[in-house]
Amino acid sequence: MDEKHAEQIAELLNKQNKLVVHYDARKVLQSAENYLYELAESGDVAACLELKRVQWYQFEVDHLTVHSDYLRRGHGQRLLDQAEQKAMTENGRLLQCTIRQDNAASEGLFTKCAFSRVAQFYYPLSGNNVGVWQKVISPAR
Repeated sequence: MDEKHAEQIAELLNKQNKLVVHYDARKVLQSAENYLYELAESGDVAACLELKRVQWYQFEVDHLTVHSDYLRRGHGQRLLDQAEQKAMTENGRLLQCTIRQDNAASEGLFTKCAFSRVAQFYYPLSGNNVGVWQKVISPAR
């Protein structure tokens, strides 16, 4: 990932999400290996997400974000599929994410991708109720 794409990812995260942490290119580059992203024909970032290992068996999908100019073109679905494949390749067993309660588009995508909301909590820093969504990617035998 180069500085230009890191800056575009940071701008996209800050603009499209209601985050309590501000992102900049430096912050993105510090964990560049965790980011998956798709480029538009222009070469600009159309969509991104961060995939982090949380436990030996668990990965977290953070901030799946699609630029408003590229909505409904499959970018989010492809990135989520890539995240699942990467987690499976690295012996992950469970994918997890959190979604703001009022984010119907994300809830719809994650439901379509076989995630289930397993819990909900109130996050006082943002003032939002947040759902915890999970998907088992390596079922029991």
